[in-house]
Amino acid sequence: MGKDFDLYRPSEEHDMLRESVRALAEAKIVPFAAAV
Repeated sequence: MGKDFDLYRPSEEHDMLRESVRALAEAKIVPFAAAV
């Protein structure tokens, strides 16, 4: 049971996901918003 919790670390995965989404948003949305 403890092993399952070791494999899944919500805080670390959430931070990585949030960083990826923010980087994608900055790359795709910001230039478009600036053009508008």
